[in-house]
Amino acid sequence: MLKRLNYYLFLFSTTSRVFPYLLILGLASTVILVGMAAYFFGLFSADALRAEGIDDALGGGILDTLWWSMKHILDPGALSENYGAPVGVIVFALFNSIMGLIITGALIGFIVSAIQSAMADARRGSATIRESGHYLILGWNRKGIVILELLAKLGTTNRVVILTDTDIEQVHTDIRQGPRLLKQLKILPMQGSISVNSELRRVAAHKSSHIILLSELRSGTSGDLTTIKTLTLLNSNLFQEGPDKRPNIVAEIVNKENAVVAGIASKHQHPIVSSGDFISKTMVQCARYPGYAEIYRELFASGQFQIETSNIPDLDGVLFGNLAILVNNGIVLGVSWMDQKPNLPIRRVSVLNPEPDYDLTDDDEVIVLRRFDEPLVKVSLDSFSSWDEPPEREILRPNLKKVLILAYNTNLGLIVNELAKHATSDISVTVACAESVGAEAQVRSRYAELFTGGLTLSFTEFDLAETWRLEAIQPWNFDVIFIVADEADKTIDADSKTIMLLLLLSEIKSKQKGAEFPPVVAELLNSESRQLCAGTPLTDAIVSTEILSIQLAQLARDPFLETLYTELLNAGGIEVGLRSVKHYAKLGDPLSMADVTRSALRFNEVVLGYRTQDAGVVINPNKDDVVIFDEKDRLIVLAQQIYA
Repeated sequence: MLKRLNYYLFLFSTTSRVFPYLLILGLASTVILVGMAAYFFGLFSADALRAEGIDDALGGGILDTLWWSMKHILDPGALSENYGAPVGVIVFALFNSIMGLIITGALIGFIVSAIQSAMADARRGSATIRESGHYLILGWNRKGIVILELLAKLGTTNRVVILTDTDIEQVHTDIRQGPRLLKQLKILPMQGSISVNSELRRVAAHKSSHIILLSELRSGTSGDLTTIKTLTLLNSNLFQEGPDKRPNIVAEIVNKENAVVAGIASKHQHPIVSSGDFISKTMVQCARYPGYAEIYRELFASGQFQIETSNIPDLDGVLFGNLAILVNNGIVLGVSWMDQKPNLPIRRVSVLNPEPDYDLTDDDEVIVLRRFDEPLVKVSLDSFSSWDEPPEREILRPNLKKVLILAYNTNLGLIVNELAKHATSDISVTVACAESVGAEAQVRSRYAELFTGGLTLSFTEFDLAETWRLEAIQPWNFDVIFIVADEADKTIDADSKTIMLLLLLSEIKSKQKGAEFPPVVAELLNSESRQLCAGTPLTDAIVSTEILSIQLAQLARDPFLETLYTELLNAGGIEVGLRSVKHYAKLGDPLSMADVTRSALRFNEVVLGYRTQDAGVVINPNKDDVVIFDEKDRLIVLAQQIYA
């Protein structure tokens, strides 16, 4: 019987929050009833009434007895007021006082425990939120802080709710150690599983305005499977208000192979970002155009610019080139419209950098780059009724034939694949990494299709413990050197390893006595590491967490930008290129950006800005700005990729 009683006490205590208080109430009631038995032991006798704490104000009946018994439970000090009463009465008073101490102590303990539990729940983010129109970040990794920083730069005023399986204290620590800019945001971290329907409802996912789905701090496929499951939930019965009230959703996928399944899970309605694919494409673009990463950061991550679709009246019959030179403080990038096909949902179609004589219609929306704090302003410029053929020019296009990749990570095959896509002739890639035999086997088994064309891939053993091997590889003989973030060795930070490799390359470069050294493109995981690379041969630093976070945050705000990102990074199509100014205007003379823009449009190129040694990268200059360019300066243009 006792064991069964103990079991029920355990069962109800662990399954009901109210049971402990009901137990206290029941125990107190029982003790009060027991204490009332003092009535039969002379509680209101003449001797008892002489005691200070015993009174028969209501006639010495049940109410007086109840009051006396209850008083000893709530105030154990009342025992001293029974001095002089009969022994039986004092025994009952002593029993009630002792039980009162026990009951009061238990009650205080339960209350303190409840407060501590409530505080712990608050720290863990276990409550149900009452928000609408908020940003929701599902999952947490090192990209989370950069996303929050960009949202702060963009002036986000909505609350940002974070739901993650990660220890909530770690999230609080990451936010506390982040930039001071984050104090502008209203951030609410919550603990929970991102792939459970009830948890998504607890954070009001169906009422949010934007959802950014990050891969949890897991490796490879397991994180992707959680992302895919969450996408399935987000696109099932979670949203019942209709498609017009669905939030903008963007999801991160680690392995490119899983992006197809993620697209199916999202019903092809939301952008899917393959982190490995995106980093590999960006690194190859940096190899083709040194300085690309700085341009990309200024364009998308500075928080100064936004790309949007704009409805401009009376476009019917207007040529794209004429419109492009009429906007003084913005850049017309392309044209967009809503396309409706039978039995298919309406989708947005975007065309970047159309021909300058492209005829616009009133149904077209214009894709415009502008500053956040400036509305578009038109200027009165001479326009052309037609656009003549441009003069002949010869542009040296990047053609990488011999590539060196230092270190190894899972993106290696994607980088090699992207190099092969951009190659206009046979290409040789040498990979120098630790455990090269195993790395080569993984790449050849996973990317067998790479070895059917003009690609030569070789692996050589190299470890930081044997630095002399790097010089034996003769890095100065390559067209470009890649350093990928290698996280295989948990005893050394990946960025520290990258910096050590850069220092070794600095030493090798110094021995070349002024000979030309190939550009070096390195992947970093922390933006602060970029400052430690000063003085090394580093040409471009791809901070993978930063560049991916930028894309995720931008796509959550404007899903139509997916077309732009895809177009800019894919081989063939539109690219951001660097061109010598001499192809567009005379060097050394004062030039208005309007004239330069008009000249570039003749070549079917849109001027995004310029890069000079004095000013650095300048994006979206006003058309009435006057600049004097020299031989080393470059125009930043949106242009068609042409391989020579």
